[in-house]
Amino acid sequence: MAGPLDGIRVVEITMFQQGPVAGMRLGDLGANVIKVEPKTGDPARGFMRIIGVETGIKGRNYYFESNNRNKRSIVLDLRTEKGKGIFLELIKQADVFLTNMSIDAPKRMGIDYQTLSAINPRLIYAHASGWGREGPDANELSFDYTGLGRAGTMMMCGELDEPPGQLVPGMGDEVGGLMCAWGITAALYAREKTGKGQLIDSSLLGSLIALEGVNFASSAIIGQDFPRRQRKTAGNPIYNHYKCKDDKWIIIAHLQPDRYWPTVCKAMGLEELEHDPRFDDLEKRRDNATELIAILDKRFTTKTRDEWIRIFKQHGVIHTPIQTPSEVINDPQVLANNYVVWFDHPVWGRIKMLGFPWTFHETQASVRQEAPEHGQHTEEILLELGYSWDDIAKLKEEEVII
Repeated sequence: MAGPLDGIRVVEITMFQQGPVAGMRLGDLGANVIKVEPKTGDPARGFMRIIGVETGIKGRNYYFESNNRNKRSIVLDLRTEKGKGIFLELIKQADVFLTNMSIDAPKRMGIDYQTLSAINPRLIYAHASGWGREGPDANELSFDYTGLGRAGTMMMCGELDEPPGQLVPGMGDEVGGLMCAWGITAALYAREKTGKGQLIDSSLLGSLIALEGVNFASSAIIGQDFPRRQRKTAGNPIYNHYKCKDDKWIIIAHLQPDRYWPTVCKAMGLEELEHDPRFDDLEKRRDNATELIAILDKRFTTKTRDEWIRIFKQHGVIHTPIQTPSEVINDPQVLANNYVVWFDHPVWGRIKMLGFPWTFHETQASVRQEAPEHGQHTEEILLELGYSWDDIAKLKEEEVII
């Protein structure tokens, strides 16, 4: 079954993660995505060796693989007249051009919005940057880590009075890629009404601010930063996480604490606390939070996490396990909704891959092909553009392609 973007042609010049993720998501939705790479390739092909992380087997890199599935790769030397000419031929046929280069890099290369839109007025030109197109730091370089810091994310995570929280690497780039892909689909819809393409900007900074919206609403509207807290002094002890007998963690989460307080007490065999004058309403539990959390901590250590889950399901306590990534990819709920999917990889065999955050019941998203090898589809794409085998041989001789 064709995806919702079947027939849409995307040309991308991207590297590392934010831009490639945007292209990957468009590919998941059925778009024909062509990744234009230099002779040295996207540096993500060898990424993570610098920090001593094993990235894959059989010459494949899981980081690159995850960000570049459902794409074809063509290698072009855009510093040559013929290489740039081939690129412009691709643009003439494209619906979308996608890049996450620095803001001023496309202009230096002669592939800025003004140039490409003159060639193809229906082109959606999508630029996913670090800091946005305007402002004093628009041309500064960025990475995921810098975005997490400047967007306030690191100061919203972790406990009160602790250093900035160390977050999962790549989280900012991932949401940045999703935001960029979302913008592209909206621009494609606008083009259906107006017939015109346009320039769209997204950024790591803007995407993370949007992700943290409810926290920024506090700062913006009432002038008060949403507080970091400490688990052992949480103001609502039945909206907190606890360690179980097997050293695994569980969350109980009740934003109507007075309504659920009797339920929690009964489920945990602590009925005597329901009417305890220290804890019998929201304000008292908040004022005596340290004492109550210590009691709950002790009680949680009497059973394993799975035992508590069974009990909480029976009593209607709102809860969830805190899972490791390996647990998540095997979670039946995750698999049932295709948030993680199986894929028959031609090199690695049958593997699990990141799935889709949405479900289309008539035009499904899918993983159709593995990430391309460097320049794997160069000849194929040139033939589609009308080049002959003799033309291709000559381009190789002139080192325009490899």
